[in-house]
Amino acid sequence: MRVEQPASSAHLAELLRDSQNSRQRIEIAGSRSKLRMGGPVAEADLRIETKALNRVLAYDPRDLTISVEAGMLYRDLSAVLHEKKQFLPIEPPFADRATIGGILATHSSGPRRRLFGTVRDLVIGMQFATLEGKTVQSGGMVVKNVAGLDFAKLMTGSFGTLACITQVNFKLMPAPFGARSFLLQAATPAEIKTQRKKLLASILQPSAVDVLSPLAAVRLGLSSAWTLLVEALGSEKVLDRYQRELPGFEVVGNEIWNKVRDFTPQWLAEYPEGSVLRVSTKLMEIEQSIPAGTATIARGGNGVLYIHSASEADVNGKGVIEYSPMQRLPKERLWPHPGNDFFLMEKIKRHFDPQSLLNSGRLYGRI
Repeated sequence: MRVEQPASSAHLAELLRDSQNSRQRIEIAGSRSKLRMGGPVAEADLRIETKALNRVLAYDPRDLTISVEAGMLYRDLSAVLHEKKQFLPIEPPFADRATIGGILATHSSGPRRRLFGTVRDLVIGMQFATLEGKTVQSGGMVVKNVAGLDFAKLMTGSFGTLACITQVNFKLMPAPFGARSFLLQAATPAEIKTQRKKLLASILQPSAVDVLSPLAAVRLGLSSAWTLLVEALGSEKVLDRYQRELPGFEVVGNEIWNKVRDFTPQWLAEYPEGSVLRVSTKLMEIEQSIPAGTATIARGGNGVLYIHSASEADVNGKGVIEYSPMQRLPKERLWPHPGNDFFLMEKIKRHFDPQSLLNSGRLYGRI
């Protein structure tokens, strides 16, 4: 396989055009940190890596906006923003080596999505290159972009099957004055459910609310018990109020959220045959949806569960196998049966990639 690392969007677009003209299969990649996600990529003739597209193109701290190339590492972007006391609240898995383009392509996010939304909600503009050799701009550097079709939302979560993201514009957040983390453990999930319900119904607005199964808690260095983990951001007065409003909770070090963020990468490194099943469920049904004996982290504020298994998982008509073993065959079921609107996905795919050359096999082999 030929590997190219174009240093400009124009060169990348040229590579895509030439590959389509010669009917070559193309793998689009950043740092390749999430190869076990979204189904295996079919063998390609050309791999285009965006690593060399790693510059900050525009940054206006006063307007809380930044434009970066897609190959920039999330950790490097975070370091740039830290100097100006700003941040991009994504905290995705593989944060130490994930590229911005890869985060967008896989729609990765972390515990703070409850307060700040997913990465899709933070994008105000995007540039991508098509197989025709064109670069397309969607949105801009203004937070309220209202004109035209928002292609950025279409590209986010497309796993590189439609085009190659080359540039992303973000709206930023001021860095919080402080952070404090709170922990509650219980022998049964019933008490955790009650406390979570009270918290979400209160005036408090925590940035993250995670529910950990006993096995997940142990792997984070905690006691083997059902665990409710809460992060609060704000001034000392705000954080002190959280402490008063959560009298049964223990204050723990904020570094525990780094362990939560790195939980999936470490699990996959330890269990090459393992998998991660993502399930969306109603908040009141979280504990019924967690299989016994699994290491599960649930986003307790929005009902998204990440169920870690040491072996291959089965969707059983529910959820998506987000990470699967590398050798798992594309024909195996990683995704529930699609709905009646699946033809729209196929139609969009044919429009952007009529010969199915881009990241063939991703999106669970469906398109």
